[in-house]
Amino acid sequence: MSMIKEKILKGFRFAGAAAAALLLLFFCLHSDYYQNEDGTGSLFTSPRTYVTAVSSLILMIFILLPNTLSERRNKILGWIWCAAAPFAIYFSLLHLNADKYDIEFWELNKIALVLTFCFLYLVEILFLLITGSIKISVILLAVPVAVLGIVNCFVTSFRGMAISAADLFSMGSAMSVASEYTYELDWYMFSEIFWTFAICAVSLKIRGFRLMKLPARVAVLAAWGVGAGSFFYLCCRTSFLEDHDIRSGGFSHQLRYKQYDMIFTTLCTCFYLAAEKPADYSLEKVEEIGEPYTDQVQAEGADTPHLIVIMDESLADYERIGKRLTLSEDNMPFIHSLEENTIKGTAYSSVFGANTPNSEYEFLTGNTMAFLPASSIGFHLFVRGDMPSLASELKSVGYETLAMHPYRGYNYRRHLVYPQIGFDTYYTRDDFEDPEYIRSYISDQSLAERIVEEYEKNLETGKPLFSYNVSMQNHGGYSVSNLTNLNMDIQVETDGINKSAAQIYVNLVKKTDEMFQWLVEYFSKEEEPVAILMFGDHQPNLGTATYNYLIGKEEYRTSEELMGKYKVPFILWTNYDIEEETIERTSLNYLYSQIADRLNLPMTGYQSYLLELSQDIPVINTLGYWGSDGNFYELDDETSPYYEQIQEYNILEYNYIFGGKDRYLELFELSG
Repeated sequence: MSMIKEKILKGFRFAGAAAAALLLLFFCLHSDYYQNEDGTGSLFTSPRTYVTAVSSLILMIFILLPNTLSERRNKILGWIWCAAAPFAIYFSLLHLNADKYDIEFWELNKIALVLTFCFLYLVEILFLLITGSIKISVILLAVPVAVLGIVNCFVTSFRGMAISAADLFSMGSAMSVASEYTYELDWYMFSEIFWTFAICAVSLKIRGFRLMKLPARVAVLAAWGVGAGSFFYLCCRTSFLEDHDIRSGGFSHQLRYKQYDMIFTTLCTCFYLAAEKPADYSLEKVEEIGEPYTDQVQAEGADTPHLIVIMDESLADYERIGKRLTLSEDNMPFIHSLEENTIKGTAYSSVFGANTPNSEYEFLTGNTMAFLPASSIGFHLFVRGDMPSLASELKSVGYETLAMHPYRGYNYRRHLVYPQIGFDTYYTRDDFEDPEYIRSYISDQSLAERIVEEYEKNLETGKPLFSYNVSMQNHGGYSVSNLTNLNMDIQVETDGINKSAAQIYVNLVKKTDEMFQWLVEYFSKEEEPVAILMFGDHQPNLGTATYNYLIGKEEYRTSEELMGKYKVPFILWTNYDIEEETIERTSLNYLYSQIADRLNLPMTGYQSYLLELSQDIPVINTLGYWGSDGNFYELDDETSPYYEQIQEYNILEYNYIFGGKDRYLELFELSG
């Protein structure tokens, strides 16, 4: 039996050595790992080659040599490795992120650093208590950390936002579009894989031994419970982190890696998944703020045209943002030329590159994500049961309410949320017959044709139609490997940007412009009054170089400067006479109130409140807000002349979301 066991162990050693050799070969076959950024340099002149080759050779020898240590020395080695492994794991991840996010170890917040290692040791000890094995506990810690680090690099490059705890609720949605992106391991990702493999190889060399007797294990478990409880209490039940200015605010968590590193920044997002109750919140305060607006309900006497809303995926106008892109021709010629019976403008969303349902949430409810946990998803955490919304409001005055999204129906819980907020019908891509695809997504044109089909069917009911649509055509993953049904006629003439992705994107938007023209031409011939509103959910992530160019700075951007990444266009057109207007800036939470005011559409007291608030605070999102005085303010700036109004908005929104049976329905619903 011992000979068989020895042969098996020898086989594992040879397999491990072969894996190390394959990693070295993989390095040698990828010139971008050892070449300079300008493409110069060769395999044999790069310091990376010698570091990788020597490390691989040492690792192969180490793996092949059997562990002949005595039981006592093996045990000592095991405990030393148990203590050292979290440091090896941490610095391996730091190497992955340091260059990408400009992290200097010695400049990291020392409190955050201590808490990071406390967390790593707590996790390792938990695995140790569960498995009874040092080598397994180290592997169970090292592999997930490495996977998280590499996945985070990909996610950040695809959508411009780092991973947060809230992404756990969106894994299904993320996986559904993951295949549309191109994945390439860079040198730092390869290094993370190599050193994680080395950490696992060292761990596997330790022979198993009995860690501790039952009484000692129970004592350690009790101590672990005290330590874990203290860690949780300190971070989540006290103001310790805030007192030391340690927090993960906003949606670009990677901006805080320079202060707290990736592990602790990501961990911080777990601490802020619950929305905080406003300090002065009470039902009496809600009624005091809201009561003046309950008399401003606009239901009887309101106009009820057919209302078609298209929240167009990743719609942005890069001829109107920052330093602007120079194109060979206008990629939105029809929308730019449209003037008659048109209201245009710029809105600000609370998301960049992803998390579409947060823009839906803001538009449909009037609530802002500014008061909700950083990078949380409104549909996941804040719609749990029936809730008032624009859909239920219009339904109460006789509208048929229809939602369409030509993609997977269950993404972001839409199949559960839409009925809860008042939609009668929800169609997904499964309900589209023989649609046109552009790249891997149903085209905007096919969606428009389905909008018209449903409008014509609805005419038989004699009811006005609220058709709410979320498109997919322009979704991220701007890869030259898939340009199905997409003409690349428009050229991007701006240098120094991610030109390939930008060029694909602007040609996609040209197809959206053509779709909107087709809708306008169709409904221009209709006698029924129709209003069409189209707006972008967020900007696409076209790469760091593109936004460095547009915004004009590479780092140390203020929140106000970053607002340039959150601008999206909106356009309202009607087939009946309205006064033309340009709204220079608003935000998605105000958008319905703004158009309802212009078109005499039904409005709740809450929407009237938002319309009035928008006069003083025209834009608000997760980064902050602009006041009517033209100045930009952080949300927690107590010196702002609008601070009290911000707090009142927060109080009303909190009641809207969490009020339950105490929700102030007179404010949030129409009376009839």
